Amino acid sequence: MRFAEAYAENDVLAVYAKYHLRPNYNHCIIYPFDVEEYGTWRRISSIEGVALSLLNGERRSKDVAAMLSYLFDIGMGQSENVMRTMIAHSRSEPGKEFLELCKPDGWISNSCNVEKFINGFKCDDFDVKKNENKLDVPLSLLLMPSNKCDVNCIYCYSERRQISHKDHLPVGRWLEIIDEAADNGIDIVTLSGGDPFTYAGIDELFKKMASRKIKFLAPTKTYISKERAGILLDTGMCETSTIQISIDGCGPVVDKMMGVRDYAPRAIESIENLTEKGFFVRTNTVCTPMNLREIPNLVRMLYKKGVKRAGITNYARSFFRHNEALFLSQVEIEWAKEQINKLKDELTWDQLRCNMGIRDFSCMDIEEKKIGWRKRAHCSGGKSSMSVTADGRVILCEQVPQEAPYIVGDLKNNSLREVWNSIDLQAFVCPPKELFSGTVCSDCDVFNECHSIYGRCFRDALFTYGSPYSPSPNCPRAPKGIRMS
Repeated sequence: MRFAEAYAENDVLAVYAKYHLRPNYNHCIIYPFDVEEYGTWRRISSIEGVALSLLNGERRSKDVAAMLSYLFDIGMGQSENVMRTMIAHSRSEPGKEFLELCKPDGWISNSCNVEKFINGFKCDDFDVKKNENKLDVPLSLLLMPSNKCDVNCIYCYSERRQISHKDHLPVGRWLEIIDEAADNGIDIVTLSGGDPFTYAGIDELFKKMASRKIKFLAPTKTYISKERAGILLDTGMCETSTIQISIDGCGPVVDKMMGVRDYAPRAIESIENLTEKGFFVRTNTVCTPMNLREIPNLVRMLYKKGVKRAGITNYARSFFRHNEALFLSQVEIEWAKEQINKLKDELTWDQLRCNMGIRDFSCMDIEEKKIGWRKRAHCSGGKSSMSVTADGRVILCEQVPQEAPYIVGDLKNNSLREVWNSIDLQAFVCPPKELFSGTVCSDCDVFNECHSIYGRCFRDALFTYGSPYSPSPNCPRAPKGIRMS
């Protein structure tokens, strides 16, 4: 059915199944239940959130308005205005509507427990100025159960820190963390590392996340045999997971990029074995001058093998392993984009995605920076996400060292909420100005706003200037930087 365009009292509405709803302090957030798009969450008022929780595909709009009038002790005219505002909010971003007009004959909706939802709101200890974009609990978690990997990629961005067996989080603790996440409404997880499939207890984690209805992404470069694919199917993860296979080409050049022999045929066979079992398989391809010309043939092959979504990106700088020769030129990037756009049309493959571009702060002028700065992405670390390492350390970006000052807590003996609300985490997200002495940040008028609202990219600061207590290189006031991708 079409999306609701305006308030009509006899319309039957429901939240589109792709979206989930969650109380957040004294308001509410709505977000795509998707491992790639969840970051585009939106804040709505508590009364709008309650209205959405009541729209279960069976009630008419005027019935929900009457319920709002009773619950919040307001007039019908005011509650109807809430409905109008909510519908307008749904339509504010084309292609991201979260309300749908339903058939009045038992449409299955994305409904929730209304009483539990209302009881989830809290107004105490909430300082809007200090927590402008910090959620009550994370929207997503990145879990790194293992630092091991079966390959040795030339572009790897993982630290691959050596951890003794006794220091690893045991399977039981990982299961507790997953349960705590689900109990707090966290239903999106990305696995990373290392390769999560090298963790001995990974199937137990898969089973737990599947049983708690957590949507998760499991990337791997480990070979998946037919037998292994069957075992994975038995965990129940097929319904809630996306498995990502990294593959950068079909020819022998890929072996040089992976640091192992015969990687491509094993990756292709893994894709075949997983798709045969019904898994949603997506792929990731990193483009360098070494494998650029293989991309068109690779994409056609992936489409034929049943890959649901393929992502193509260009090489980006790693803190732990970097080679300038792996950067693509602008001409090479434009060629790749042109080829991918042609293939998208040729194959009618909407899920073929290209994320390629140059981020070079060594040659960007101030006007370019000003334009980009106004449109800059907000950092989610410590605002809506956090990462857990193999030994339980909590960091806010998987690409930085797993050591002080980047550690903001540990989950060996502390709960998710304890770390999320800790002084250490808050101090890292909104550090004191004194730490930036000698930088352009030390006398900046919008220093607090930059941290509390937007979230400064401390990763780029570290990569560029050697310290997280430096400006983001995309800031118009920042010194000349380096090329990042």
